[in-house]
Amino acid sequence: MKILIIDDDVEILDLLESFYTSLGHNVVVCTNANDGIKKVATEIFDFLMLDINLPEKDGISVLKEVKQMDPQLYVVMVTGYREADKVIEAFRNGAIDCLLKPFNFDYIKNNVLPQIPERRK
Repeated sequence: MKILIIDDDVEILDLLESFYTSLGHNVVVCTNANDGIKKVATEIFDFLMLDINLPEKDGISVLKEVKQMDPQLYVVMVTGYREADKVIEAFRNGAIDCLLKPFNFDYIKNNVLPQIPERRK
């Protein structure tokens, strides 16, 4: 599976990249929204993990933009805060899940990843 992660926290990126790589997935990381959007415009990903709170662009705006470019892209939002209004808005705009930091890796492995079909081999 090819996974894109957009988060401004480098430690989170390293942690998630190590986790997904250990499961055999191809991982691309971006530290800002604009680079992530460019990746979605030029590559096909099976799955995007997207931080709700990015400094230069709100994660919900990024979600809307990437879903316009690739409606089949599976998106899971990530947040360090309990923001019910943003979580609801994320679901309304096509996110399949919303995860709170710190992550429950068993939940990701057993509940999130099985929902995502690989779009290419």
